[in-house]
Amino acid sequence: MKPLKIYLDTSVYSALFDKRNKDRQELTKEFWNNIEKYELYVSAINFEEIDGIINEEIKIQLKDLLNKAKILEVNEEVKRLAEIYIKEGIVPEKYGSDAIHIALTTVYSLDILISWNFKHLVKRKTRIEVNLINSREGYKPIEIIAPPEL
Repeated sequence: MKPLKIYLDTSVYSALFDKRNKDRQELTKEFWNNIEKYELYVSAINFEEIDGIINEEIKIQLKDLLNKAKILEVNEEVKRLAEIYIKEGIVPEKYGSDAIHIALTTVYSLDILISWNFKHLVKRKTRIEVNLINSREGYKPIEIIAPPEL
């Protein structure tokens, strides 16, 4: 069986070092212990978000993890689909990078978007609306889940 292709948003990386929520940190560590079973994907957005971290040591460790994944290009098709998600009200415009994460997962025919973002991504309503748009636009459905669900 082919491994699942998963896109990881930055929250799945940063949660490894976020000591504010010990339960989430432990669940993230468990997730990373089994990561070799999957094909990992990220984008330049992940690197940009990591660049915003002040702690240089953590930034280096996170970039090392990012470099283990394949990097997807944010092309015009991805931008177009992300704009549809925003226009349809699935993702607020000020969180456009979340729409890009969804569009990358969709356009590149990945199986799952993994995130700890329960505000805009890991929600039943978001999954339903994203897949309605994906179907209408000719794309296959995707899953949007938190790390423990994998």
